[in-house]
Amino acid sequence: MTEPLPLTKRRAKSSVTPESYKLAMRQVASPVTIIAARNGEERNGLTATAVCSASADPPILVVCVNRSASAHDLIAESGAFSVNFLTVEQTGVARLFSTSKLSPEARFEGGVWREGVTGAPLLEGALSAFECEIVQIQSFDSHTVFFGRVCAVESQGGGPLLYNDGFFRRLEPN
Repeated sequence: MTEPLPLTKRRAKSSVTPESYKLAMRQVASPVTIIAARNGEERNGLTATAVCSASADPPILVVCVNRSASAHDLIAESGAFSVNFLTVEQTGVARLFSTSKLSPEARFEGGVWREGVTGAPLLEGALSAFECEIVQIQSFDSHTVFFGRVCAVESQGGGPLLYNDGFFRRLEPN
């Protein structure tokens, strides 16, 4: 693994505020996922769009989770997580997992869930589902970045659920 590049001594002054950053990011369409984990009998998850591929060889996914999220500590403690990319038919599941006041049990009442090889919950009918073992954790201000080595993957295709400008969206055919 290579070392990170050193920060330069001269840094550009930023005029970017959290509000302007969020407004600009809202314009970028992102796939909607459920990140889920299990530790013993306890399971939890959250709706997230901050997920990306870091490497294909070895296969590594990166997920960013706000430390205030109810599922954060469970993900960190479990050592594994799933990333379930949702289809347009799973908008209701996305809403359940994005409602912070719901209990984990109520969230998992949406959709059909099963345990994967890592123990992480997998959503039946997901566009693609990845099971990951945590190989590295980095903290950045309000969020934790989890690097997960992909241990198992399932893909069935379909229409992806997207998030853009505060709304769930679907792709239009050409």
